[in-house]
Formats: sequence, C-alpha cells, structure tokens
Amino acid sequence: TMDPPVEDLELTSLIGSSPDHQDLGGNGLEPPSIPSRLSRTSYRVPRSLSRNNNNHHHGAPSSSKFAMVQKYMDKTTLSNKVMVLAMLAMIVGMLVIVTSDVETSIEQEAVETVVVVHHDNDSDVSASAAAAAADSSSSSSTSIESTFSTTEFNGFSKIIGFHEPSFENIYGANYYFKPKGAGYPLAPTGGVHPIYMIDNPKDENGNELTPPVDYDDYEISPYTDVRLKMTPEEREKEQSYWYGKLQLIRNEYGYWKFKDSYPFKNKGKSRPVVDWAAIAAKTTSGNPLHGEISKEDFPKESWQTDTDYITNFITEAKALLHRVREGIYAEYGWATSSLTSEQIDQRNVFLGVHIASEMDGIGPDKGVAWIYKDSFDALVKKLLNAMMTNDHFFVTLGGHSAAAGHGNNFFQSYMMQFHDVMEPVFDRLGMVLVTANLAQGGMGTLQAVLAGVDVYGEKDFMVWDSSMTEKGPLQDVFGRMMLLSGHRVPILFDIGGGKGFMDALRKEVGAHVGGITSGNPHLKETESLEQAATLPHALQHLFCKGGVPTCGQTQFKYNASCWTDRVDVETPPTAQNKGYGGQAKWHPGNRSHQLIGRRMTLLFLRALDEAMNIWLKATVSEGSPLDGKYWHLAEEENKIRDALKSGNATATPCGELMKLTPRVCNTPMRGGTEWTPRYRGDESSIRQLLKPSPSGYIPSKVGEQVYGGREARIPQLRIPIGEVDVAMIARSLPQRNRSRKRSLSTSGISAGAASAEAKRGGHHWYSRISSTSSMLRNETNHRILGRRLADDSGAIVPGEGWEVQGGNIGYCDGTSNSVCARDKSSICLMTGHNDGRGTLDGDALSGWVVFNLKDVTQGLFLARMESWFPMESNKRTEGWTAINNGKRTRHRHLKAPPPPKPADYRVEVAVNGVITKSLNETEFNDLCVEPGYNLIICTLWDDEERAVKNEKEDVELAFRMAGGGRKAIMGITHVYYA
Repeated sequence: TMDPPVEDLELTSLIGSSPDHQDLGGNGLEPPSIPSRLSRTSYRVPRSLSRNNNNHHHGAPSSSKFAMVQKYMDKTTLSNKVMVLAMLAMIVGMLVIVTSDVETSIEQEAVETVVVVHHDNDSDVSASAAAAAADSSSSSSTSIESTFSTTEFNGFSKIIGFHEPSFENIYGANYYFKPKGAGYPLAPTGGVHPIYMIDNPKDENGNELTPPVDYDDYEISPYTDVRLKMTPEEREKEQSYWYGKLQLIRNEYGYWKFKDSYPFKNKGKSRPVVDWAAIAAKTTSGNPLHGEISKEDFPKESWQTDTDYITNFITEAKALLHRVREGIYAEYGWATSSLTSEQIDQRNVFLGVHIASEMDGIGPDKGVAWIYKDSFDALVKKLLNAMMTNDHFFVTLGGHSAAAGHGNNFFQSYMMQFHDVMEPVFDRLGMVLVTANLAQGGMGTLQAVLAGVDVYGEKDFMVWDSSMTEKGPLQDVFGRMMLLSGHRVPILFDIGGGKGFMDALRKEVGAHVGGITSGNPHLKETESLEQAATLPHALQHLFCKGGVPTCGQTQFKYNASCWTDRVDVETPPTAQNKGYGGQAKWHPGNRSHQLIGRRMTLLFLRALDEAMNIWLKATVSEGSPLDGKYWHLAEEENKIRDALKSGNATATPCGELMKLTPRVCNTPMRGGTEWTPRYRGDESSIRQLLKPSPSGYIPSKVGEQVYGGREARIPQLRIPIGEVDVAMIARSLPQRNRSRKRSLSTSGISAGAASAEAKRGGHHWYSRISSTSSMLRNETNHRILGRRLADDSGAIVPGEGWEVQGGNIGYCDGTSNSVCARDKSSICLMTGHNDGRGTLDGDALSGWVVFNLKDVTQGLFLARMESWFPMESNKRTEGWTAINNGKRTRHRHLKAPPPPKPADYRVEVAVNGVITKSLNETEFNDLCVEPGYNLIICTLWDDEERAVKNEKEDVELAFRMAGGGRKAIMGITHVYYA
C-alpha cells in the first residue's frame, strides 16, 4: 500500500512528539534525539522541518501546498484547526483505501522471511511456501508486510513468531498462537482460559463460518465494529480517519519491525525450542513454574542462543519502549519536542520512578511511582525470566469499589488502562500479559484472599487498593496470603494507604514492595472551563486549581455509558439506565483511572528498559544464552516464602485477627467462591468442589446472556481527534499489503454469520465460552469424573436441597476478555464490570453438602457463612417436608428479619464419612470470627496432627444443618482449605 506524501503526514500530525527510532546506530542503549513535534495548540511547522536535523530521516518539504496550508493554520481558530486536521487525516485514509492494491517499497533493504507454520509434529512447511519466501527475498525491495511470517488457517491470517505480533486486532488482548515450545507448560495452556482460542467459529450446524471482517486486522477501527449501529457512510468515514491516524503514528513514532532470518536460511524450518516437558519431569527442587534451566539446556540455534537475533531484538525492543514513553509524555503535556533541556530534566524527575534503598517520603517530587532498589531489581529479574521462557506475566488487583472502577465502564478502570498499553508491549517482547481486576464493590479483600491462588490466580505483580475498607490487620492478611499462595511470589504494589503493612513484611521476610506516589506529579491544572479546553484531553478537569469545582462534578469527572445502539440487540430486554450508577464523590473518574494506569506503565517501561540494558551488556561480554544469575528466581523467592512459613503466626497481626486458627497466616490456602470476579471463571467456584448426589445433581448457576463475545467499544472510549493515542503507539505495526477488499458494512452478512458474530464479539475470533464441564481443561474433566465415580454407599450422601442464588452468569475472571453479567434483567448491559455476589444456600431439609478436597496436607477447612437469610428463603426446598423430598413451588419470602434459630437446630460436620462435630447454635458460633465488615468466617475442620504429617490426601468434608426444617437456613459464599 502506498504511503501518503511525507509533507502531508508531518503537517497533519494528530499525535504528540516525534521520536525517530530509525537511527539507533545498532546499539539500542540510548534513545535518539527527538525532533520537535507539531504543536497541539499552535499547529506550527515542526522545527525539524524548518532547520537542519541530521537525526531526522525526512527532508524539508518544499511544495507550495505545504506552505499554503501552513499559512492558513497560522491564522485560523483552534476549533477550525482541529477540524482541518481531522479532514486531512481522513483524506490520508482515503488515499490508503484507494491505493490498497498497490504494492510499494517501504523499507530500502531486502527482507529475509518465510511462511512458517509450527505443526504438532514440528514438520517443515511445504516446498511451495519456501519457494514463495525465496522469491520474496530475491527482490531488492519488499513490502513491509513480508517482515512478518503469515499463513492462512480456515480463512484467518495468523502471525507466527516468538517476537512477532500475535493474532490481534488494534485493541484488546491478543489471541495467542505462539510456536510450539513457547511458554512453560505449568502456565495456563488453553482450554477455558479466555486469552486462548478454543475452537473455530461455527454456525448452528457445526459448519465453520467465513468471518464478515478480518478478525486479525489491526488496521480496522474498533469503532466500526459490525455490532455497532452505524450507516455505511459513518463506517467509511471512521475507517478513513483511522487509516490516516495509523499512518501518522507510523511516520511520527515508528513501528515494530523485528524479523528473524532463521527460517529463510534453513529452508523454512522452525527454530529449535526447549523441551519444557522433559525439563519439568526432571525438576526436583526450586520453583518449577519459572522454567529455570541452565545455559546448556537451551538447544543449539534456539533464539535464546543466537547473539545476532538477541542484539537485533533488544535494539527494536528499546525503540518500542522509548516511543511508548514519549507518547505518555506528550499525552500529559510534557512532549520532549516542546521542552528545553532543563525542562526535560525536570520532567524526567516528575514523571520518573523513584528508586531508593530506603524511602523517606513518596510525594509528587519523587516521581509517579516508588520502589525499593532490591524490589526494582526483582521486577527486572521477573521480566527477564518471562522473556527468556516466553512465559506469562500476571498483574493482578485486589481492592474495593473505587479500584474496581465503579462509576466508570470496566475498560476505563486503571488496570484495563494499564493493560491496553502494556499488552502489545509484552507481546512484542515474547511474553503473555494477563491483567486481572479482581476488586469487589462494598468489600475489601479478605474474603477472597484466604482462597489464595484459586480465586486470585498466579501473580507476579500484586496490586492492593483497599484502604477505604481495610485497615491494620486486614491489610496484613492480604500481604501474607498473596506471598504464600501459588507458584510465584509477587511484588506487592500499593495504590494508597498500604505502605505501612508492606514495609512491615519487607522488614520481616524480605518482601518486595513498591507503590504509586501521592499527589499531582507536576501536571497542568484546570483553572477555568475556557482554560481546560486548551489542555490535553487527559488533563482536563483532572487536577483543579483552588476554588475551581469542575474536577468533582459528575459531567466533567465521568463519561461512562450503559448502552449504545447495536444491530445484534435491537431492544434490550430491560430498559437501560440513561445515566450510570456508582458515580459517588469518593470514586475516581476515568481520567484519574487513566493516570494511575499510566503511572504503573511508566514503572514497567523503566524496568523493561533496565532489563534490556542488562541483557545487552551480558550478551556482549558473556555471549548467549543469558546466564541464569540474571533471571533465575526460585532461590530468592523461596527465601521469602520459607520465612513466612517458619514464622510465629500467632504473633502477627493476621494471627491476632484469625485467632481461632492462626496457622492460616503461614499456610498456603486454596478454595472456591460463588462471588465474582474470580480466576478461571466457574472453575474457581464452590460448585467445582462439590460431590454430586446419587442422581448426579450439583447446584448450578444458570441463565442466558443477552449477547456474547468480547464487548464492543462504546464511543465514550475513543480518543478525541487531535489527542495522543498511547495504546495505538504501542501497537504500531507495518502497513498491511492488502490483496482483497474488506467490507465494513453488515448488509451482506448472512443471518447465521450475524448470529455467530454477536457471539464471537466484533473483530475477534471469539470462542464461545461455556460453564459446562465439556469446556473445561482436561485435568478438570478428570476431577469431575472422579467425583461422580466415588463410593456413595456410606451414610454421608450429598443432598439435593442446595442451590445457588444471586451472582453473575458468564465468564467473570476480571480480565479484558471477560464475558460477564449480561443477563436479561440488567439495566446496564455494557458496563463490563465483573463483581457480583452469589451464595450456596441450604437449610435443614437440603441434606449434606459434600466437598471433594484434593491434595490436603494441613487439615484445615474454613468458610465464609451467611446465617442472616430470612426463614424459608431457600427456593430449592419449597414444599418439602423431609430431607431431599417434597414438591417445589415458586413462593418467595423476602426481606424478613433473620429470627433466632429453632431450638432443635444443629450444625454437623463430617470428614471422610465420619461425623466429627454436632453443634448447637452457640457452639457453632464459637467456631466463627468476625474479622471485618460483613465477614463471618467459621472453622469447620482444624486437624493439627494431619499438619504435622504433611502428607497429601484427598478428603471428603461434609456439612449440613439438622433440625428446624426450612427455618434453619445457611448461606456459604467462600470456602478455604489446605
């Protein structure tokens, strides 16, 4: 495709600064000099075009058209200038469309590439593919599209490579198709996890569908999503503007263009990869998830052993990090091109990361984030580890409603803002970023954190933001549980109010900690409505000068929406909220969330940059692959975890809070919950731990979602015309060589395809996610089958009177791929939020609820219980007069105050078929603690002798109420065991 003229691109730039990464000199160590950008407020000619600049790769334009437009831009008003620029960008886009079949040389060098497909048998590609690659490489000038190895799978073009872009659209998480051997096998390996493709899109008859749009096309605007109700003219206009914007970003900032010549030099053969399965089989010590192998374990010619590959990769990686950082600077009014040398130094402090051996304050003069030196080094090592093994990197949040993003759409929350920018960066660097916002409104973190890895999942970087709902010992519980659970020991990161407990854990066990700084990091303030309109969009009404009220006013603070017109849902079943709930004064607005996300992003960019410096220096001095001393983690992380396990739990704040079972505080816990969000969706529910009744009954959460697929982008999320789009800068890729036209209209889509489109979700190849066992991973299926084949001949038989009430339907894992809470009763279908509360309810007629607990070593079982439900509110036992028997009706009793339990009420607990406890109400209450608001946690099993043995055993633990009939009701929301 033809590039628009250089002078047009320079003149009509709608983005910020103009870092040029083309002249890095091959060392990748220092960023290049940055020519001045086209000023957002004055729209003057960039100084790089009016003076000599040896670092800039374009000559000064001389056309009369350039001069005429510039003369006009100097005289016209700001609003007209923006309009003219937008029109010019759309003209650029139209030129791209018109010339979409014209192949033009973009790079002035031969490109060595080949179509490479990694089959399960690791066979070579066909001779025709190799011949095509040879023909391509023989040309002295090649389309940039050939920089990437591509092939067709069922009509979908997939990009293959360790450090080449994954199968993706311009927005949202990628759907990964990395080569065989990429990523350690104990990381999520497909199945129900939503960042992976599960199956091909099919119609109702099981036939594969041809997608109505290019799902892998990063050049399609998400705001032309076929599900959005738009006219063809509106789509074409939007897409034209989008093309122009992409071209401007490529020209001003550059794009990712790393390539590997190995397949070309080896007749299309794939690079050798590490046999991780063999490595895992021989691992007997350390932390196997980190894939810590010696230099000798990397096969010859694997990418980790290729010095040329690594140095080229690091050069391109540093250019990527540099342009994303420059985009953020420009977004917040600190564009390098508009600053003096002195101002650049100031900016680098104000928007930098404060790294110190000890912290003496975390105000705005300390940068956007703080972290201890040894903790920063640990973050760098974690990133190097993930890059060396092409592994996942988990960034997870636990917190309250403000952290969840209430008052805003889910994708406006700071975790999703972080992910939107950093996910493509991690992808280009060979990693899989999994970002999960697991915050819950109205609560803190304790109810979830006690379930450890089964609710929070794996985590490399654990964010805490719950200061409004958790103080003192509650914070300590969070830190200990997160350091203890899972394979990985995370860095703890504070958003505010948690530095004290993190510092205490640092002193006690050597935990690695950091956080964001407080206050305004020297960004321009809003002084009036008129002045706000002259600020970059990201700064408008973010920080207000004394007496200016707009920063707290809803119309300036929020821009969330519950609904936008769609073609796949003509009329929502329930009228949608014309406003938006949760916009309380204590909840931050979308700009505040974005700034927190950018603070985290700048920290990671700094750490990745340091990782590249270390890697390059070691490569030059020591060769390849990188020595384990730079990226092995197990020894250091085991020291932290061992210190926690061996400590005196009773003497800790956690131990004082959990006084009935203080050993919980130095035990890695597991569990399940009916609340969302939760790791792995329904796999982390209580229901997945239950043993079926003799008839096969297990309580289920059923319901139909109004529509499926990843959420379409609502118009409120689009970056305004004329503003810096950092996520697009991060995703910047070469212009595509198009051999066929794309339809942006929905008129030619068949009914079946339109239906599948709604289920898949817009521009993504979305696999329909189900909560049924058929969609679970193999190991989960085996576990379910094992329970159903268990011996039910004993007295402890699962009852059929338990049910799940409340909670969300869908896949609610807190990631950008969640498909959650779109039931027919929703008044805000497109909110995207995941937090919901379900309860496993039963009464004295429900019978036993039996939990199958795998690999128990510590003899612990606790549960968060809700005993305040109204009498006879368990719908499952309506009409019953005896246990597991009776006729069901639909009568409900709501909002009745919970009366005292009946006189004959008892609670019974059984372990492996033997009743171990039979308690009246007072005796049962003595087993419970109330560590915080709306938290009653009861210890149902505490076998310290089993803990001394420390031997793995599968255990059946059963619970029931006896006596009181339907008046004796209990709800269980979380269970915890070890």
